[in-house]
Amino acid sequence: MTGKPTNKLLYDAIKDRGTAYLMVFRELKARYGEDEAKDVMRSASRAHGLHIGRSLADCAPRDFQCMARGFAKSPDDGSVFCPDIRRLDSTCLEVKMMACPIKDAWVEAGCSEAEIITLLYCASALDEATLEAAGFDYEIELWSPGQEGCCLTRITEKTNL
Repeated sequence: MTGKPTNKLLYDAIKDRGTAYLMVFRELKARYGEDEAKDVMRSASRAHGLHIGRSLADCAPRDFQCMARGFAKSPDDGSVFCPDIRRLDSTCLEVKMMACPIKDAWVEAGCSEAEIITLLYCASALDEATLEAAGFDYEIELWSPGQEGCCLTRITEKTNL
C-alpha cells in the first residue's frame, strides 16, 4: 500500500502524538541539554515499544505474514502509514512507510531537517523495542533528506536466542 493516508481521524490523532513528542523534546532540551533530551525520549519510547511488542510475540520466530499484519499494516490495515511492503517471504519482512503523521507534524511545525532526524532517532526506539520484545532481529533505516516516505524496516528471525 502506498500513497496518502486515508483514515483522517486516526492520522490526525497520531500526528498529534508527533506534536507532543516535539514539545516534550524541546522542553527537555531547554532544561537539560540535547543529549539528555535524546536519552529521556529514547528511554520513554523504548518502554512504550516493549509494551507494544509483547502483543506481537506470537509472530516469532518467523511468521512474517503475522508481522506484516500486526506491525507493518498497523494501525487500520495500513491506512495511516501507507506501508510499501518490499519483501515478504519466509525469511524477511521489509517495509518502507510511505507516510508518517508523526514526521508530518514536525515538518508542519517548521522543524529543521536536523531536528527531524533527531526526533526520528528518539522515536525509533519505540519500533526497535517493539521488534525486540516481539522476538525478532531488525534493521531500521531512518528517513534522511531527499528520501520519499519515511523509515525502512527489515525484520528477520532472531539469530541469538
